[in-house]
Amino acid sequence: MPQANPFSSLPELRADAFATTVRVPELRNVALTSRVEAILDHPAFQRLRRIRMLGPTHLVYPGAVHTRFEHSLGVYGCTRWFLQSLGRLPQLASSLSEEDLLSVLAAGLLHDIGHYPFAHSLEALHLKGEDTPRHEEVGGRIIMGEFEGLRGQRTIAEILRRDWGVDPERVIGLCTGALGEKPSQVDRLLNSIISGTIDADKMDYLERDSHHIGVPYGRTYDRERLLANLTLNANEDGLAIAAKGKVPAEMFVFSRYTMFSEVYWHHTVRAASAMVENAIAAFHSRAQLDPEDFLGTLLRCDDEQLLGWIFDQSPDPSAPRFLLGGLQTTRRRLYKRVATFSRIYAERDKQRAYETIYAMERAQLFDLTARLSARLGSALNMPLHPAALIIDIPPRDKDRIDTIEVVYPEVRGRRHYPLHELSQVVAGIQDDFIAVVKKIRIFAEPTLAARLRELKGLDDLLLAEILKR
Repeated sequence: MPQANPFSSLPELRADAFATTVRVPELRNVALTSRVEAILDHPAFQRLRRIRMLGPTHLVYPGAVHTRFEHSLGVYGCTRWFLQSLGRLPQLASSLSEEDLLSVLAAGLLHDIGHYPFAHSLEALHLKGEDTPRHEEVGGRIIMGEFEGLRGQRTIAEILRRDWGVDPERVIGLCTGALGEKPSQVDRLLNSIISGTIDADKMDYLERDSHHIGVPYGRTYDRERLLANLTLNANEDGLAIAAKGKVPAEMFVFSRYTMFSEVYWHHTVRAASAMVENAIAAFHSRAQLDPEDFLGTLLRCDDEQLLGWIFDQSPDPSAPRFLLGGLQTTRRRLYKRVATFSRIYAERDKQRAYETIYAMERAQLFDLTARLSARLGSALNMPLHPAALIIDIPPRDKDRIDTIEVVYPEVRGRRHYPLHELSQVVAGIQDDFIAVVKKIRIFAEPTLAARLRELKGLDDLLLAEILKR
């Protein structure tokens, strides 16, 4: 007897198999089965209700208070859409097993299980010469039940084995991208659904962040047409887009570009993020913290509790207290721009300043900040608090927007093309992202910023110190 097609028989992918749905913005119903609910109800997953999706962004966009819990539900829902679309491809319908489908659905649901407050900011700091544990790695440890307070009556690994019938280690690999030395073709494909140029994670956060923030940018692509044209790349180990989906794919890439340009790296959002990063870095440099104890604190706290804990643990007038005082909702005093550097600027000195700062390690950046503070304090004839000035460099791990293959199935000759070769829009976005969007900014405490704006020759003074003239 022929085996049933798992795309049509699996309850998680059937429209008629659900007794429960949960509603998430925007007007989206996420259908649940009992084994999905078993994970949702786990204390490690419920913890995500207290972790903001966008950290301090709510201080700039008041609606940005949505959580990793909501996003994780959304990614699970998007993973279902991806699989339902891919199920129409004969080669996948016959080659993917029920275990394969359940493994990637679980990965979509659990991909952010390791997030803690301000995780992306902490991961960028490389504190005390050691990388802060990446949230993906922490997620794997949570799934395996390594943290006593997050084990629940059963670990998530046990739920995956017994209720889902899948290997927890494989699910962790799909979440982290650590697929082993010789990953299978199937696992490479499944991982591309979770992490790729066009994937379930980005599809959800672009739309969700856009909705909560109150901007249109993350929702300006044709989702239905994009999903309808998902296909396989030339190696059949990753997602691609059929030619009819080229324009929605361009729009998707452009949506991500505009969200970074206008929201994630908006100058005031970057000011708030830089204040958090520098407060934590200053605290960590002085505190005698065991890495595991610090991680335990991160996993126990929500955003406000973590900042409050650091504030309370820091003496007055230390850098953490100075910085975090301006992030309190009762006394919002975000730092202001006093200088901006970009690769696109025509002035050669400003381009050199950008490249000089961008290449700096954290210790060099601290030294430059101290030298700038001393020089500016001398020019103003006033001492500056060591934390009154911040140099903000956008994350270095986003130096390129990856492309995706476009497939022309009916043509003779070459059938697979990178999207950026077919689209000047996408090629331009890749260049523009690095040259224009990735700005380096110098921020100052508001009162100091007002004084600096009145200082004649500020740009020349800054450039002279940065370039050591």
